Amino acid sequence: MNQKRIYLYPFFIIFFVFLVDKLVCIPELREAGRRAYKSGQNVLVGLPKVWEEDKKLQSENTKVVVVTGTSRSDIFHEWEKIPVNQSTYSGPIYFETRSSIKASEYFLFYLMIQSMSKSGFKPDLLFLEFSEEMLNENNVFSYKSKWQELMLHEDELIDIFPTFNFKYQREILSKLFFLSYNYHFSPTQGVTNWIKGKTANDDNYFIALASYLNKKRPFDPKKIGIELDNFTPQEFKDRIVDYSQSQRELLLTNYTFSETEYGFLKKIIQHAEEHNIPTVLWEPQVHPYYSQLRKSITGGNLMEIYGRPLVDPNSKNIRLISLNHGNTNCKTFVDSSHVSPICVPEIADKLLQIAKEIPNFK
Repeated sequence: MNQKRIYLYPFFIIFFVFLVDKLVCIPELREAGRRAYKSGQNVLVGLPKVWEEDKKLQSENTKVVVVTGTSRSDIFHEWEKIPVNQSTYSGPIYFETRSSIKASEYFLFYLMIQSMSKSGFKPDLLFLEFSEEMLNENNVFSYKSKWQELMLHEDELIDIFPTFNFKYQREILSKLFFLSYNYHFSPTQGVTNWIKGKTANDDNYFIALASYLNKKRPFDPKKIGIELDNFTPQEFKDRIVDYSQSQRELLLTNYTFSETEYGFLKKIIQHAEEHNIPTVLWEPQVHPYYSQLRKSITGGNLMEIYGRPLVDPNSKNIRLISLNHGNTNCKTFVDSSHVSPICVPEIADKLLQIAKEIPNFK
């Protein structure tokens, strides 16, 4: 008799797994028992609060420019209020910089922009960064790392499915078929929190500290950087040569064009067109030493090769500009990959001038 019961154990286990997985379909239970968030998920959890703040600013007749990009865009975050040239734009304008994530690529940016639209927020203007490193399949901060951090809902998984390669499409199917796996669901935590009426969002530790609570940093003149021709030999070695090598190892290692990241860039452009979001796709300036190093690896000029074909020349929403062709007065760098925050007012002015060519930018 006992032996017969043993034969039934596998069926009980399968039934239990099936039951738990179906219970996870209940949104309240799912949110109560999902795992602790990682950094990428924290950002997605916190951003709706950011968009609500931005909608309030718009209701007060302030134009909101969302800055989305890597650490090269994060320099906008160094200014509490960017002085805008009145001859370029005279109205009150706010630069939303909490959507600039230092180590991220187009996969996460697409999800962030989707979050923006789902929250009912439409920025007056979007600054979208284009950097050649972002299209490297082997960049250590590519979609491969972000994918492991995210717990996406079914509609989001279905939306991104065609853009991923076969390996990740199989993972998406696994997550769609087994929701408890998708959310790393803990039955004990789920039942306990559900009884208490709590969700993971109620724990302030898991709110997106980077995106929601991180206020803008006042510009510090002591961190101005160094003029192009004023580096001492040691500073040049440390900030330019050695830093370039670190960027090469992290961002340009085994450079292979990423169809996946490019696919998400396409989706961002399509999203901007479909939702009439005025957008400037721009390439930040880097130090000449690093620019040559990068060009020797990528072939250079990827903005023209891959960026321009995505944008209809007659688009009412999107324009492109590269600031990496000696077309700025900025000659101050903190390292080989980043200009000084002191350059931000000029950069903002350049991008706003391009934005004025966009028919749907008022």
